[in-house]
Amino acid sequence: MTIEQSRDTRYDFEAPQAASVHNPDLANRQRSSKTGTLAQAPGEGDGDAEQVATASELATAIQATDIVRIVVLSTHRELGSFGGLELARRLSGAGRGTVLIDLTPEGSVGGRMSLPPDALGYADLLSGGAGLADIIYRDHYTSTHFVPTGGFEMETAEEADLAHLGHVLDAFAEAYDYTVVEADPLDIPELPALLDETTAVVIAGLPHVDDRMIDVADDLRMIGIEDIVFMPMVRRTTAE
Repeated sequence: MTIEQSRDTRYDFEAPQAASVHNPDLANRQRSSKTGTLAQAPGEGDGDAEQVATASELATAIQATDIVRIVVLSTHRELGSFGGLELARRLSGAGRGTVLIDLTPEGSVGGRMSLPPDALGYADLLSGGAGLADIIYRDHYTSTHFVPTGGFEMETAEEADLAHLGHVLDAFAEAYDYTVVEADPLDIPELPALLDETTAVVIAGLPHVDDRMIDVADDLRMIGIEDIVFMPMVRRTTAE
């Protein structure tokens, strides 16, 4: 598939006055969220924090909650499984303004969307080498907007960089109905920079392939995130 640069959308990018999303204390306490209202796995009781939902079910359920940011950790990107991309397209298909941000270190989502490796992305915005409108692209087949990583890596980001990212996410919350972030499971220690009370955390992967989804869930619990949604994906055999 191809994507087009979206330059016909107006964005007023001024960092909100609210405090930065980045909060080191968040990693030391259990996070309270509303993801428990999203989707109940068959046979589970009301008290269970783990949920299971397909991309379609999750997109529908999210629209009935106060969730506006979804952080997706895809465990099988090397097999063509991109949970953030799938969910963003579902939300866009429902008529909701949605932006997808690729924060994977290798920029895997941008590659899947046939974006050139040297395309401007979030790292260029962070460095001052590009404006916000310069890094927003449009999915050719849906109304989803897309921001590639541009070489940004959460693992090596400084606290000021993560604070800047928090401001950008807050700005997107003003411009879009939903912000979907595709992040890397290896960046879970830095994940609190992306979280607030309106964020859901989703683990997307291929069922019956291996136990990576369970391992990622265990890593999330280690930093205090208990409310988790598992999103089973379908293996992609052909490129779009």
